[in-house]
Amino acid sequence: MKLARIVKWDNCPWRLNDGGAISPPIGTIVQYEYDGKRVDVYFPGCVVGSSMNMKAFNLYFEDLTDANS
Repeated sequence: MKLARIVKWDNCPWRLNDGGAISPPIGTIVQYEYDGKRVDVYFPGCVVGSSMNMKAFNLYFEDLTDANS
C-alpha cells in the first residue's frame, strides 16, 4: 500500500465500494493501491475502499509515497 493526502474536496462524500460514504477533511492521510487501471483508496477507519481512475485520484490526492519505494 502507498500513502496519499487529500488536497481537494468538493463537499460531496466519497462513495465507498460497499455503498457507504465518508467525508474526511482535507489533509487526511489515506492508503491506496493502483493496478494500472483503477485506484483503490482506503480511508482511516474504513474496511472497504473507494475506486476511481488515476485522473480523479490526481485531482483530489497528493501522493506521499517516495518514488523509490
